[in-house]
Amino acid sequence: MHKLPEYTQYHNETNIALLDNSSIAFLQQLKRFGFASETLLSNYDVILVPNWVLEEVCDSQYREDFINDLVDFGFPIYSISEGKYSSFMGDEEINLYKIVQAAISQVAELKKYLRQNVTRDDLLDLDESSVWLPLMHQNWPIPGSKTASGRTKKKNAGEISLTILAEVLSWYYPMIQSLTVLTQDSDAYSFVGHAHTFLEKEFSDKIPITVTYKSNDFMLCQLFRSGKILLSDVEQLRKDSRKVTYTQQRPDGSVALITEKLDNSAFGQLIQERSIQIIF
Repeated sequence: MHKLPEYTQYHNETNIALLDNSSIAFLQQLKRFGFASETLLSNYDVILVPNWVLEEVCDSQYREDFINDLVDFGFPIYSISEGKYSSFMGDEEINLYKIVQAAISQVAELKKYLRQNVTRDDLLDLDESSVWLPLMHQNWPIPGSKTASGRTKKKNAGEISLTILAEVLSWYYPMIQSLTVLTQDSDAYSFVGHAHTFLEKEFSDKIPITVTYKSNDFMLCQLFRSGKILLSDVEQLRKDSRKVTYTQQRPDGSVALITEKLDNSAFGQLIQERSIQIIF
């Protein structure tokens, strides 16, 4: 059983991290190889793991033990309940509905579920989100494969919850200085970007905090450039070819935004170039 205390109230934290299952698995892998992965989490006032993500984390005893160790080490890591998201925005239920609508805007099955089970002709008649958000998770319309424990995975549930939470904090807490999503899942990166664009029209009177990201590749680059791991370690820890988004400064001073699939050798060459900044 996990030991994470529940986060129920904002306490003026200015540096906040949202932690995904994919990054917890990566941090646990770093620790298994003998690297102090905890240094990557030391700059945050609070680290939040939504319950839908926590369910995925606890599919693995190794990941569960790892986050429990983080709690024991004194890291400010908390679970947060999706059913209480509205309490972090002054119980503005209609605006939370709009944020959820934005978060799922790329997923047809979830849009259909919301339209058939949550949406009302008059949004003032919406059920409380403490009811319909847990029900949406319970009746998740995109089932995945079975876990070893027999649980049916709920495709994209963790990424959707992270997106909703990121948007709540971004639009409602202008005092936050950094809001960072730690994830290797490209869907989470895409969901937040599209949700932000969607909400710019809905919340035209607000100025959001920019959401930033630390992918596994970003963290590998960070560890390598700070001298904590060697290039050979990078090649050992990075198991597969995958897309990387980065910026590269050109000779004339302009900056190019590039996304390409890189194998471990090409990635190793990339992070040695100081003109390169990993985005995701």
